[in-house]
Amino acid sequence: MARSKIPLGAHALVFGASGLAGWGVVDQLLENYPAEGIFSKVTALVNRPFSVAESYWPSPSPSRPKLELVSNVNLAEGTVEEFTALLKEKVEDVANVTHAFYFAYKQDEDADVEVKTNREMIQRAIGALNSLSPNLTFVAFPGGTKGYGIHIPGGVFTAPFKESMGRLPEPAGNKLFHYALEDVLDEQSKEKNWTWCEIRPDAIVGFVPNGSAFNLTAHWASYLSLYALVEGKGAKVPFPGTESAYTSLFNEASADIIARFSIWAALHPEKTGRGQLFNIADEARPSRMSERWPALAKYFGLEGIGPVDDPN
Repeated sequence: MARSKIPLGAHALVFGASGLAGWGVVDQLLENYPAEGIFSKVTALVNRPFSVAESYWPSPSPSRPKLELVSNVNLAEGTVEEFTALLKEKVEDVANVTHAFYFAYKQDEDADVEVKTNREMIQRAIGALNSLSPNLTFVAFPGGTKGYGIHIPGGVFTAPFKESMGRLPEPAGNKLFHYALEDVLDEQSKEKNWTWCEIRPDAIVGFVPNGSAFNLTAHWASYLSLYALVEGKGAKVPFPGTESAYTSLFNEASADIIARFSIWAALHPEKTGRGQLFNIADEARPSRMSERWPALAKYFGLEGIGPVDDPN
C-alpha cells in the first residue's frame, strides 16, 4: 500500500508547552520527528514566565524547525475575541499554523469548576484558531485514564481498557473535563478543514525543566533521595502505598512516546481524525509497582520492599 505524502514546511502550535507532556511535544518537533523538513516552525505557548535558555530544548540549528517561544499566554482569561486578538498580536505567522497540539490544563479540586474552566480554555484556543489559522489541518490533545473511571472507587469498566468502551455513565461523566474538550472539538470542527483526535495515556513519565506535579519520576526521586539521606544507604524502604496499589497492573507512557504518537497522528488525519481515541503506552505488557519499586530503590542505594502495615 502506498504511503500518503506528507507536505513539508508545516507550522506547529503547542499550547501548554512548559508542561510535562507539552514540553515533550516541542522537544520531539525540534528533534525533527518524524523527519527533517516536515515542520519548518514550532510556536510554543506558555502561561508562566519561561525562556529558551532554561528550556533544555535542542539548540537552534538550520536543520531544525525555527522555534518561537511565547510566554504570558493565559487561556483562562477573557473572551474568545480577546484571546483571538492576543494570539494575533503575539504569534508570528499565526495564519500559517497547520497543526495544533492542545496540551494545556488547569486543575481544580472542584470537579464542576475544573470542567467549566477547561471547557472555556479550549473554546478560546479553538475559537482563535478558527478565526486566524485557515491552514489548520489537525488538533491533538491528551486525555487520561480517568476517562475509564480509574479514580472512581470500585471502578466502572473492567481492565484491560479499550477505546471502544465509550464514556463514563452519568453523573460521573459530567465531572470529567476530558469529555468537555471532546465536545468542544467536535462542535468547532464541523464544516471545517481540520479534524482532531484524543491520545489517552495512563501514568506519565518524563522530564520538564520547571517541575510538574504530574511527573511520577520527580515524585519518586524526591521521596527516595530524601529517604536515603535520612535512613542511610542500604536501608529498606517500604512502598508508601497499599498492597493493592503495589500489585495492580498499569501501563506507563513516557512523554517522548506520547509526543511522537501525537505528532504522527497529526500528520495522518485520514487515519486518526474524526475524534478518534487512542490509548498510548510504552509497551503493551502491563507492569506492577512490585516490579518497579525494587529497581527504583536500588538506584538510590536502597532496598525496596512491599508495603508495611505500620500506623506510623
